[in-house]
Amino acid sequence: MENRKYIKIEVDGYRANLILNRPEVHNALNPEMIEEMHGALADLALQDDIHFLVISGEGKSFCAGADISWFAGAVNKSKSDNWEEYLRMAELLKQLYQFPKITVAAVHRNVLGGANGLVAACDFSVSERSTAFAFGEIKLGIVPATITPFIAKRVSIQNMKKLMFSGDRFWAPEAYLIGLVDFLADDGKLEQVVEELISGLKSSSPNALKACKKMLLKVDSNEYGIDSSEHTAAILADLIQSDEGQEGLKAFLEKRKPDWKNLNVIENS
Repeated sequence: MENRKYIKIEVDGYRANLILNRPEVHNALNPEMIEEMHGALADLALQDDIHFLVISGEGKSFCAGADISWFAGAVNKSKSDNWEEYLRMAELLKQLYQFPKITVAAVHRNVLGGANGLVAACDFSVSERSTAFAFGEIKLGIVPATITPFIAKRVSIQNMKKLMFSGDRFWAPEAYLIGLVDFLADDGKLEQVVEELISGLKSSSPNALKACKKMLLKVDSNEYGIDSSEHTAAILADLIQSDEGQEGLKAFLEKRKPDWKNLNVIENS
């Protein structure tokens, strides 16, 4: 897969890395980077041999949020043009949130403004302990509108009030306590913790992981609820007769580890 100008894509077996690559501006987001991410996510979603996607940042920071020069230029554009650009950011977060593979945000140094949306939209987030977070939009006379629905999936409204009303910086341990971060890593150990997380998930059935994420997204969107018995029973019936389902059951009965590698994974569903 070809690298883009503002992001890099690296694929290593079952894992893909999407690396924000504007280190000279702390990987600040601009419309071009957002479009490159849209395209990369669409391409990676179709690659069945990729089970995990890790998003990280090149250089000194994970991401400084929206490029201030991009936002400052809004005064020279029509309201409809600005709306279309901000809509693409919101759609990117939705695309990431609904990405069919397991996603991990691996963050360091600075996670500011819109970068928090990328973190919240991933299935898991891992942060170095010294990382600074902030929802600083309010100090600029704006609000973190496009990212808020995704932050609300992880963080209580009360904590959002405390952090968004003030715009003050807070640190990785607090981000962990409120649910924005799932795992803390000592500085310099970020990749080690990410790899440990992925290694643990590799013992799970790849197709079942994919099916489980799809199911949870339907529950989250209220498409599946307590009246969805026929649908949820069908999910279990399909998986239990699948190659992976049969291998998992046989391995349990035979007291051995399942061999997912020699099966035809991932099945399209």
